[in-house]
Amino acid sequence: MTEQMQQTQHGPQSQSTAVPPQNTARKDNGNGVDSHPIEDRYNFHDASFRRHYQLNYHGKGQDYEYYAPAYRFGYELAEENVGKEWNAMQEEGQRHWQSNHNGTWNEMSEAIHYGWREQREPDALRVHHQGEYGDYRAGFEAHYAEALQESGAPFEHYEPAYLYGYGLATDPTYNSHGWEDVEPEVREYYESEYADGRLPWEHYRDAAAHAWHNVRTTG
Repeated sequence: MTEQMQQTQHGPQSQSTAVPPQNTARKDNGNGVDSHPIEDRYNFHDASFRRHYQLNYHGKGQDYEYYAPAYRFGYELAEENVGKEWNAMQEEGQRHWQSNHNGTWNEMSEAIHYGWREQREPDALRVHHQGEYGDYRAGFEAHYAEALQESGAPFEHYEPAYLYGYGLATDPTYNSHGWEDVEPEVREYYESEYADGRLPWEHYRDAAAHAWHNVRTTG
């Protein structure tokens, strides 16, 4: 692995990752679990990681933040080792993870590999539809005008919900799922992002559900 990884101090509480220190600001929540915020360049990928968590780890006793370091580690491992394939890096990545992070390799390897794939081939993890988000936006604006404009808030206030529903609809991990399967994840995300109540759940749900159904019907 890189020289920086080789120079990392080993120990169960070390929070090093596979990238240079200036890109890896972290904080510990007091019980040994890394509760770092995903940095700006991870925002788009964070949504994908959360969907993978919802389908593979939700209900196993740990929340998303427990697995977030694994997704990030895989992403950064791929970013740091351009030109190398997963099979060539897996053994070295496993040694580094086991020496510097909480959670066993067997427990985290799927999330780590998904993080790797998210960096290397994000398009392969998403459904390819005829249109991009911009092609659907006019339809979302029409739905807003009909169903949500009376709230007094502008379309931009609701656009994150439309965008989130669009993202779920274009994720191939949900190919065989219906809205009733993904709504719990939408609610969980809403409660984490809009805890201040600035956007009522019913409105957020309507926008996200419309985007989901619209993309699935016309994509």
